[in-house]
Amino acid sequence: MARERANNGQWLRGLAFLIVFGLMAGFAGYAGHVSALETPAGLRADGIIVLTGGEGRLQRAVQLLEDGAGDRLLVSGVNPSVSGEALRNSASIDRDLFDCCIDLGREATDTVGNAREAVAWAEEHGFDRLIIVTSDYHIPRSILELRALMPERELIAYPVASPRPWENATAARRWALEYLKFSAVFVRELARGSLSDNQE
Repeated sequence: MARERANNGQWLRGLAFLIVFGLMAGFAGYAGHVSALETPAGLRADGIIVLTGGEGRLQRAVQLLEDGAGDRLLVSGVNPSVSGEALRNSASIDRDLFDCCIDLGREATDTVGNAREAVAWAEEHGFDRLIIVTSDYHIPRSILELRALMPERELIAYPVASPRPWENATAARRWALEYLKFSAVFVRELARGSLSDNQE
């Protein structure tokens, strides 16, 4: 009995080691992939979607709109308590551009909600080619969630650079948490058989 308990303990320790090692190796691969993401140039799409929540996202998306990279911009996940005017002022958006070509999505509270808002918006405007603007560490999971709901549309990832996980503790926690969320979505989509070779 004692030998059996010892064997079980060794097996559990070995399994725990493999799990921790797998997570660490996976995170290293994830961080390396995200760090290597490049901002595409010369873009032209039907529409632009920016997922709120990270510094610099909205400003970069507005710049793309001003440069003619898309016809309209959806700002997904706007806090219901923030007025359109306050949002416009915070990003120094031209009033005419804001009134004509920027739509605010206020229902989304997470990435899944962002994807739902994006699908409804794309269908409303008949958009098939979309630029997705979000923080670099958020790109892999965002693209997975968006493709899960609109696999027939072309999605172009536009990463906004953020502090790397080795630069400070806050960034390390942010990237680690995002990696765990991405892993869960990846496993879900893998089980569904919906992953393709062109995933980010």
